[in-house]
Amino acid sequence: MKENEVILHVRSLQTHFKNETGVTKAVEQVSFKLKKGETLGIVGESGSGKSVTSLSLMRLIKNPPGRIVGGEILFNSQSMGQVDVVKLNDKELRNLRGNEISMIFQEPMTSLNPVYTCGFQVMEVLMLHKKIGTKEAQALTIELFKKVKLPRPEAIFKSYPHQISGGQKQRVMIAMAIACKPQVLIADEPTTALDVTVQATILDLLRQLRDENEMSIIFITHDLGVIAEIADRVMVMYHGQVVEEGPVFDIFDNPQHPYTKGLLSCRPRLDLRLKVLPVVSDFMEVDSDGNVAERKGVGKYASITDAIIQNYITKEEIDARNKAYEQNEVILEVKNLKTYFPSKRNLFGKVKDYVRAVDDVSFKVHYGETIGLVGESGCGKTTLGRSILHLTQPTSGEIYFHGKDINTYTREELRSLRRDLQIIFQDPYSSLNPRMTVGEAIVEPMTVHGVLDSFKERKEMAIELLEKVNLKAMHFNRYPHEFSGGQRQRICIARALALHPSFIICDESVSALDVSVQAQVLNLLNKLKEEFQFTSIFISHDLSVVKFISDRIIVMSNGQIVESGYSDELYENPQQEYTRRLIDSIPKGRLEDIKAAQLKRALI
Repeated sequence: MKENEVILHVRSLQTHFKNETGVTKAVEQVSFKLKKGETLGIVGESGSGKSVTSLSLMRLIKNPPGRIVGGEILFNSQSMGQVDVVKLNDKELRNLRGNEISMIFQEPMTSLNPVYTCGFQVMEVLMLHKKIGTKEAQALTIELFKKVKLPRPEAIFKSYPHQISGGQKQRVMIAMAIACKPQVLIADEPTTALDVTVQATILDLLRQLRDENEMSIIFITHDLGVIAEIADRVMVMYHGQVVEEGPVFDIFDNPQHPYTKGLLSCRPRLDLRLKVLPVVSDFMEVDSDGNVAERKGVGKYASITDAIIQNYITKEEIDARNKAYEQNEVILEVKNLKTYFPSKRNLFGKVKDYVRAVDDVSFKVHYGETIGLVGESGCGKTTLGRSILHLTQPTSGEIYFHGKDINTYTREELRSLRRDLQIIFQDPYSSLNPRMTVGEAIVEPMTVHGVLDSFKERKEMAIELLEKVNLKAMHFNRYPHEFSGGQRQRICIARALALHPSFIICDESVSALDVSVQAQVLNLLNKLKEEFQFTSIFISHDLSVVKFISDRIIVMSNGQIVESGYSDELYENPQQEYTRRLIDSIPKGRLEDIKAAQLKRALI
């Protein structure tokens, strides 16, 4: 291949969807080029058209309701020469997909077939495209599992998807995607909702595979911080159109479009603390024709620097706030808490071994503060949160809430406690009943606990709460499926606040949201905390998010607390290697890091 040869050229691509209200122009006049060995990052919020663009490249848009209505997708195929993917027949597409152009989908659990082993699913791709036998395919699959650094490759070969972790499932998907050494690999949100440490290893793996195989990558994400880690060029999409494109360093150093400025600003910063996270709407406004303009005026920001200056919290302000919280009463105290789950039993059912999910954990929470609970998946942070609420029964230990040990409560007392101790779960869709309207979901806890005297009063309260989380009164009678992920999370926040609790546990409540929506929800939580005066524990695997919202941070690993301290001090001077590894794994998007990565790429 010639240096800088264009392997994929997309011209004026248009993909539309028909629905009851008309036509949605998901992708409109999108054009770009992809060179041999290059990584193109496509970034934008949910609904920007980035995933539809990737699905269109492989002709995976189902017709109806969607179809490619215009444009060309010119691909330099090794077997067919230059072809327009839009015009290929089914047989030609089968030869292309998985063989010359491969895709890693966003959610590996739904992409892998649960009834087949991981090894068989990769073997199937090899046998279909390479026309080889079972024995050879099995050997190649195990080699691929080693290449993507899966532990115990022979054991995972025989495992079903539900038997391995999320990061391992994603590696199986990568092994499947690179099995036939494709020229182009499309990675659609491959690290969303993964731990930062797992995300870092996946990004390293993709970089290594790209360089080894001279492969081109299209990397799709909503997070510009991740793009900075892996991409050579960036294409920013908004409402189905490309609003900005250029080398990754140029985009980060001097973004031109207000939408790009908004995306760069809304991710929590690690180097300083802001009162409010800037959001996309602070930088741009949309007129009646859908045209984007830079937003200027009172309370809005002309630049990213302006947003930082207006929201910066000094070290003196942070220290004063921390000292004030130290003087407050202790609202929650956990002493020597243990939560064990049986892992092995003998022939007679007697437990021989346990998983020590929470292992001798102790800490205090003062009135009004937010404690961040951070660690990788499996560290015990979610089990700890559920144990405090008695949604999971602790094995031993003490949990004092307002000075009383929850572990001694009767069932009736625990039910009454729910009014004062609430939780916001990670997945808002599965925590809302799809058969209940949003209004019914918010009114239900008020009815159960006897808050207010009539349905009319409870409805008024529910509407008031919806408006406080930036929704509208008309949403009261709508169902959860009619809302976006960010809106559903707002509904869950409103439901948690319906009982005016003094303590709320947020369990990974922003982990799967776009960075722009995540910023809105984090700002909302801070605003509501001030208004409703509740204390909280914020659980997350993302230390940058935890640092923004928390006053103190507790770091967990293997069921135990490995380090704790004030947020800024813990980040600036971590004492444990595990904490340092968590911090180092966070995509920072610093210009010096991007420049160093680009230089390294040029020397390879």
